[in-house]
Amino acid sequence: MKPWVRIATALIAALALIGIAIPAHAGQPSGITTITVYHQPVVTTSVTGTGLGTVRTFFAPTAVNGVAADGQYLTGTLTTIAQGFPGNQEVRASNLIFVFGNIQDQLVVGGASLYPAAGATLAVGAKVIRPVIGGSGKYAGATGEAISTNLGDAGWTHVFKIRLP
Repeated sequence: MKPWVRIATALIAALALIGIAIPAHAGQPSGITTITVYHQPVVTTSVTGTGLGTVRTFFAPTAVNGVAADGQYLTGTLTTIAQGFPGNQEVRASNLIFVFGNIQDQLVVGGASLYPAAGATLAVGAKVIRPVIGGSGKYAGATGEAISTNLGDAGWTHVFKIRLP
């Protein structure tokens, strides 16, 4: 078993225990499905441009609800669309594509978030909420949000709270 799979499985198992103590539906309307995705720290695969219009691309294998499997991954782009925000931050638009084992089973996340201008990704410990803008396959018609948290060297979690038709 790959080391990242062991780490992912242990982290997701710990998160699942928290989920048992605090039900996923607590405080949520009925019909909400919660999916937790984990991956190792993001490694940018390409950076094109500088300043406004900079595009960063990335790819990361994922574990979904504690299970790592072939065909599960996150890929996407972040594009710098505004600069000069307090704390030397900039706004990046995201196009994040989560694939859940079969290429047709996807959730797509968009939106904009503040990033450290000098950083490739969100600051360690930062959490951002982005809209789920659609899905395909078993997630066709999905709406909701994804809460992404940078755990530093421990990787990332993305907690989806979606409604399916």
